[in-house]
Amino acid sequence: MGANKIPKTLNGNIVLVLIITIMMVTHSHGFRLEITNELTGRHRRLVYKCWSRDNDFGWRQNWSYFSKDWSFGISLFHTFFYCHFHTGYGRVDKQLVVSWNMKEQCGDRNKCTWVVKKDGLYLRHWKTMFYSNKYGNERWNEYVPHDILKKSWS
Repeated sequence: MGANKIPKTLNGNIVLVLIITIMMVTHSHGFRLEITNELTGRHRRLVYKCWSRDNDFGWRQNWSYFSKDWSFGISLFHTFFYCHFHTGYGRVDKQLVVSWNMKEQCGDRNKCTWVVKKDGLYLRHWKTMFYSNKYGNERWNEYVPHDILKKSWS
C-alpha cells in the first residue's frame, strides 16, 4: 500500500475549510460601537448620521449624556463606519474604523465608545487599574475612562 496519503475528501480542500472556519468564528463574535453625547453648555444637541457598507443607520439626534450603540459581527479584517456629526460648536466628518486592532485601543474587548464633547470627537480608552489591600492578598481591578481627542470641530 506504500506511502501515507491524505484522504481524498480533504485533498486540497483543507485550506478552504480552515479559511471558512476562521471567517465564521470572527463573524460570530459580537461587537458594539457606541456614540455618547457629553456636550455641555448652550449647544447640547448632537445630530449625526452613521453608515457602513452594509447598513445605513439614518440621521439621529441625542441630547446631552445620552448614548446610542449598534451591535454587529466584526469581520476578519476591519469594518468601516462613516459618520457626520453636527453640533452647535461645529461639524466633523469621521471614518470610524472598527477592527481587531481597535479593540486594543478602546481597552474594551466588546465595545468602542466615541464621545462627543465641546472641543471635538474623542475615542474613550478604558485603562485597567489594579488595586490591592495593604497586605497584598486581595486584588481587584477598576476600569478608568481615558478620552483621546481624535478630531476637533471645524
